[in-house]
Amino acid sequence: MKRLFVLTAPFLLIVATGCGRLATGALDQASLFDVEHDIVEYIQAPSGFQVASVVEGLTYPSAMTFGSDGRIYVLESYTLPVPGYDARILVIERDGSIDELEIDQRPEGASAVGLTAHEGWLYFTHEQPDGTWGAFRVSERGGNAETVATGFPSTGDHDLNHIVFNERGDLFVGQGSATNSGVVSSADPVNQKWLSKHPGFSDIPCRTIRLTGSTFREENALTEAEDDMTTTGAYQAYGESGATTIEGQSMCTTAIYRIRRGSSAPEMYAWGLRNPVGLAFGLDGNLYVATHGADVRSTRPIVNDPDAIYRVRERAWYGWPDFAGDLRPFTDPRYTPPEKHLAEGHDSIDFLIDHDASGLRAPDRSLLVAALEKHAAVGGMAVIPRSGPFSRWGGQLLVAQMGDFTPLTDPTMEGRSGFSVVAVDPTNGNVTTFVRNRGTGDALPSSSLGLDKGLERPVDVRIGPDGYVYVLDYGVLEISEDGQKVLPKTGRIFRVEPSR
Repeated sequence: MKRLFVLTAPFLLIVATGCGRLATGALDQASLFDVEHDIVEYIQAPSGFQVASVVEGLTYPSAMTFGSDGRIYVLESYTLPVPGYDARILVIERDGSIDELEIDQRPEGASAVGLTAHEGWLYFTHEQPDGTWGAFRVSERGGNAETVATGFPSTGDHDLNHIVFNERGDLFVGQGSATNSGVVSSADPVNQKWLSKHPGFSDIPCRTIRLTGSTFREENALTEAEDDMTTTGAYQAYGESGATTIEGQSMCTTAIYRIRRGSSAPEMYAWGLRNPVGLAFGLDGNLYVATHGADVRSTRPIVNDPDAIYRVRERAWYGWPDFAGDLRPFTDPRYTPPEKHLAEGHDSIDFLIDHDASGLRAPDRSLLVAALEKHAAVGGMAVIPRSGPFSRWGGQLLVAQMGDFTPLTDPTMEGRSGFSVVAVDPTNGNVTTFVRNRGTGDALPSSSLGLDKGLERPVDVRIGPDGYVYVLDYGVLEISEDGQKVLPKTGRIFRVEPSR
């Protein structure tokens, strides 16, 4: 491994010499790391608990996991271009030192998202040079990266996300959509990031569907010619609109895939999920998924679409692109934005799929566990065990919420959402705040509050071997009408622990 820095004196505070630092000091034997209690008073925790910052100086982390021997592994994904940097996995040793895991024959793409440990291996999702994504694995001790499965259609808006295993050792992973709501648009700021590289790409259904024939006309932003108008239909490449039937494919977008133990063949497990990000198996044995709602962008903009948590039922269709996160139809007026945001010739949100002709029924609303805030940007998810310091939340789902990207994703939105970790009770759908920055009203990132330390954008949450809750924070990400700005070395890991 490549040593970034080492703690040479376990009872002294040490200055970082690499990409980050770990505050050090003496703790009792119950704690996972021999680190100083750097208590963050700015963060509100449940009664009887406190929040400590245990790792600092991370750059664009997207996921973390605990290895077989209790070490923390952190995926720094560099989802924004950083000259001279590639995605990498950091190892936080039990003695507090931080290393970079040495990976040979690693995937050559620029980005990565999900990371989980299983039976001595680290499984991660990673971009490939052609823009598609794959699942890979490497030993917890480093070495050659091995391919698990490749060819996932991730060249659009959303990627191959977090990974989870069931008790049999089958792997589950979610693949997001190519577009905001089923239609490619050259004026969509997210589509613009990939459209010129992959002009023939669009969403892919998991089974054959018939279309309603709804089309969307706009000025072609890919050319400099004036009045160059283009019409695009659902599930079709930009500028194409003549299809009436779209053939389903085994490698489709908006799906959860299962890869059975010992296999390299992904199987579609459920579909119609706009961006299935976090996955977790509950104590009841059910698979749960955290998904993103749609934005007010593209020629088919959607307003008031919540993020959501679902129970996953094999082969079920969850309604995208015609149903919202709460599984109500987009034809409901609550999802229609102000007219100025709609495409020419549209005054409402209409269905894209002829459901009867496609053999699709409206999604089963009993699969909805909870509708969350719109634009909360759910991330990683964990399940609280029945025993341990958080036993009174036993069986509940902890969900990291990165926080909204307004105004880029919703120029109509007032207030903020996300920037917290919530607890979701799958038995009744109750949602409660678990940790957030102190204050009244909407949760806000610490940089907006003028604080030097606190939650910025939680992206993952895990239960450690010590029973404590660990929260991975992406760091400072500022959004404006001009784009986004990310500050390196501002990512952290926080630990929620009993008050001392």
